[in-house]
This record gives sequence, structure tokens and C-alpha cells, in this order.
Amino acid sequence: MTSVLIVAGSPQAAATYTQLITQIQPGLSVRHAASGGEARRLMAQESFGVLLIQTPLPDTFGVDLAKDAARGTAGIMLATSSRLEKELTQKLQPHGIFVFSPSITRKTFEGSVLLLLALHFRLEKSTPTTEAMQEKLRDIRMVDRAKCYLIQYEKMTEPEAHRHIEKLAMDQRLPKRQVAEDILRRYHVEL
Repeated sequence: MTSVLIVAGSPQAAATYTQLITQIQPGLSVRHAASGGEARRLMAQESFGVLLIQTPLPDTFGVDLAKDAARGTAGIMLATSSRLEKELTQKLQPHGIFVFSPSITRKTFEGSVLLLLALHFRLEKSTPTTEAMQEKLRDIRMVDRAKCYLIQYEKMTEPEAHRHIEKLAMDQRLPKRQVAEDILRRYHVEL
């Protein structure tokens, strides 16, 4: 079953989007995350057809989360203020991310969700399931798990954790996955 992940710091926004999405396609499973870190943990555990991010989030604005998620097969929607809509659209459209503001009509919203679901299904079918691709996904999940531990135990923000892992990888001339595994071992996490 295809799932939608709604990432919103506001429970009211999450409930509104859930209601809209379940009216569009009643069979969809809708999950919620209240922060970027929680969303990354959920995305590391399961695959989603659509990811809807309501900016800003309590721990990050949401742009980096959207860009990272765009590497997968999920359709990405980023809800932002009318003031930032044009700027973020120009910045994120090349990544395949749909940016919208509260001024969006219900019909346009519904059409966008359906289009992104169709895109997700198409990408899922056309994505080769080679060992290299599976390994890359495992690498991304491992790095995301390490970021979650840095956020939780080192009180870093998501961008700080991301930069920390990248810097360690560059300084030590190691793949990011190996750096992530070292971080997880430090916290006695089973790999």
C-alpha cells in the first residue's frame, strides 16, 4: 500500500493535510512526523509515495529534507508562505520538488497529489533494482541514522549533523557510510 508522509510541526496542519489527502484517494495510508529528524527516521525505515513538508519545522526549515528525499522515488511537496513561494520554486524546481503556498486551490492541490503519486509509481517501476542502487540506498539510510543520533545526543541541528558527517568523511578520506557506521558504533548501535 502506498503511504504519504506529512511532515508538519503543527498538529492542526497535519490534520488538515491528512483530511485533504484521504479525500483525494481514500486508500492511502497517511503517516505524520512533527520534525525533520522524525521524518528522516521514518524515511529510513520505509518508503513513501508522497512526502508533504509544511515549512518551517521545529528543527529545520525543511528545504534540506526535501532535497534529500528527492533522491528517492517519492513525489515531494513543500508548503511555504506566499512570500517565499516564488523564490523556493526557482531554487527547488530543478530538484523535482513542487512548492506551493496556502493560496493554492483545492483542485490544484488534488491534481498535484495525484500527479506526484503517478510519478512515484512510474519511478518505482523504472528504477533498476541492481545491487549498486540497493547499496546506495543502504548508505543513505546509514548516514541518516547517524544524523539522527547526532541530533539526539549531540544536540546538533540536522544541517549541523549533515555538515559534521561530510567534514569527517573529507578529513579522514573515508566514505560517508563508514563515518556513519563509526558514529553509530560510538553509541553502541547495532548495524
